[in-house]
Amino acid sequence: MSETEGRFEQGRWVPNPPPAPEEEPAPASPTVDERMQEASQSVRKAVNDVMNAGHHLLGTPEGHEHIQQAARKAGEDLERAIDSWAESARQALRRT
Repeated sequence: MSETEGRFEQGRWVPNPPPAPEEEPAPASPTVDERMQEASQSVRKAVNDVMNAGHHLLGTPEGHEHIQQAARKAGEDLERAIDSWAESARQALRRT
């Protein structure tokens, strides 16, 4: 027979109810200083990430290739935009 904590009531053994689970306190809201520190760390990480990407772009053959492709695409896009504008201007002149 296992022993449980309890008491006698009117000649009968009544076990104690299990203890209620303790509620964990709600986490405190971060203070202004904590939020400012988190924001500062986030900005510092973003700047470091940009710096590292720049070093990778400028310091590796892969980065150089990426820059060349982006420049080529930008040139092609600009050429298409100029051609489109010139065609629109020609059509407008024909209508007048």
